[in-house]
Amino acid sequence: MTVDQTEHANPRHEQAAATRQQLLDAAGAVFERRGYRATTVGAITDRASTAHGTFYLYFRNKEDAFCQVIESVIVDELALATDVPGELPADHDHRAAIEQGIRNFLSVYHRHDGLWRALLEGMLQSVRVQELWLDLRRQFVMRLSESFDDQQRAAGLRPFDATMVAHALTAMTEWSAFTHLVLHEPAPGAEPDVEALVATLADLWYRSLYGTVAEDAVAGGAVAEGAVAGGAVAEGAVDDAAARSAVAD
Repeated sequence: MTVDQTEHANPRHEQAAATRQQLLDAAGAVFERRGYRATTVGAITDRASTAHGTFYLYFRNKEDAFCQVIESVIVDELALATDVPGELPADHDHRAAIEQGIRNFLSVYHRHDGLWRALLEGMLQSVRVQELWLDLRRQFVMRLSESFDDQQRAAGLRPFDATMVAHALTAMTEWSAFTHLVLHEPAPGAEPDVEALVATLADLWYRSLYGTVAEDAVAGGAVAEGAVAGGAVAEGAVDDAAARSAVAD
């Protein structure tokens, strides 16, 4: 290819990339609003202001477009926002890191509330959608599992099955995000309290991985003091009852 041909080809390539992105953005918006089943190719091209046939230059069908939308959100947004660190320094603040990771995940998740409903619907109708989601999710879970393994080798974590725990914590976070941000539980009609969800999930993550937290020692002391005080009251009651019995005799 000559220099002149390259100069002419580049604008065409850039235009094609721009058109594909325009259709991808339109598809994401339509899937979020309508869901997977109700979305049509016509609705996507109308939203993108392109000809119907242009869609098929970039996607095989609706399923293909949906998979590319999901992949772009998970790879380009979620994966970057929730990057799992490698080896951690000894003075690393694990609790703060967990909170920030969950906050970043929920921030991206909340921007695409309708897409997760469409994903759930799509996985029930398309094997390809289900396999794509599981593959992308598995990549994150395994990075998390490897991080747990590294910390266990460094004696920073108690012994547990790193892969099973990574799957369980990820599933808890995903479904909590869906029920709270999409279905508005436990307060239907109210705005989701994202920071409350961050605090709750971070607390569950931290306790499952590292055990007790500093507040537990204070709470435990208060409980112990209460138990001692209760014991003293009970002992006084017994002594008083014994004294009354002696008088009666």
